[in-house]
Amino acid sequence: MNHSLGIMTLTPQSTNDYFLEIARHSNSYPIDLYLFSPQGISPLNETVEGLHYDKVKGEWEKDVFEIPEYIYDRTYYQNDLTSRQARAVVQWLKNQKHIRFLGYGLPNKWHLYEKLTQTSLAPYIPETYLVTERNHLLHLLNQHKDIIIKPVDGAHGFAVYHLITTQQEIRVRTTKKQGIIEQSFPSDEFFLKWAEHILKQHTFICQKRLLNQTKEEAPFDIRILLNKDASGEWREFQRAIRVGERNGILTNISRGASYISYTDWKSTHNSDSWDFIEHELRTILEEIPLLLEEQFSPLFEIGVDLIIAQDNSLWVLDMNSKPGHKVVHSLQPGKLTPLYKAPLDYCEFLSSQSLLSLRRGDF
Repeated sequence: MNHSLGIMTLTPQSTNDYFLEIARHSNSYPIDLYLFSPQGISPLNETVEGLHYDKVKGEWEKDVFEIPEYIYDRTYYQNDLTSRQARAVVQWLKNQKHIRFLGYGLPNKWHLYEKLTQTSLAPYIPETYLVTERNHLLHLLNQHKDIIIKPVDGAHGFAVYHLITTQQEIRVRTTKKQGIIEQSFPSDEFFLKWAEHILKQHTFICQKRLLNQTKEEAPFDIRILLNKDASGEWREFQRAIRVGERNGILTNISRGASYISYTDWKSTHNSDSWDFIEHELRTILEEIPLLLEEQFSPLFEIGVDLIIAQDNSLWVLDMNSKPGHKVVHSLQPGKLTPLYKAPLDYCEFLSSQSLLSLRRGDF
């Protein structure tokens, strides 16, 4: 008897390459694959309007079906009514004991910070502040001079601001589709009006800016993709360097950054500290998935972003339970088949475990 696996996303698209490749590789698995949005679910009937992959035709077809036994959650939320409604449906789904998520997700950046600073990862987590009030933001800026703020629920570099104060002015920089947008405020009064406006839109976290620039003054970091294998064990799947644009703020690929092979980067950036850096990196990567699952909920994959500061210290900048996969496409297309099979393999692993043996966690 086949198991059912649903890929859940806010806007299901039959043309999505990643989902389509998972579907094509499902031919060799006893798994029926579905694609749907939380908005397509009827909690009353426990049915879904979405897409079912026809293995004979090799294409997605519209269908109404029972809620799948297993769900691969790729839902990204925005700050709108549709997202709020979707969140409520997904929370209901997670509370259904007969339904299993491959990964139950992570809380927002502030809750992550609060928990992880109480663990062995604390030395690698930059000091972070929750900002909900404009005078507090001004105080932090005056204290640290050069800071980054980002929404607690943000992703893909959305609404990330770089703030700098000098004797003459306060400068605010952010990244838009057309590039870096910069605005100057000649006094605290003007800045506070701007701060009040953005704080009505989002709750932010604030960190002192860590200097991590190339010789060409482009920001860079390490992106590592971790996921679980067919035995339910964590593995490092891909490692790369992300390099942003000159004088940029972000290293997000969606904001114009690019991937460079980690091996190539090392060969062109000789340092006596590589052995030390890599030892620290191994320690961090061994601990992260175990600590996250211990503190929160079971996970399937994690994108980890780390910075190598100018003094060669390592800092964990971000962790994402719904990471992108462009790093594999860009650098190692030979690993694409294992990438597409990973959700199917892990679904099979979960199906081999008794429901009582599977921890649901705190979500």
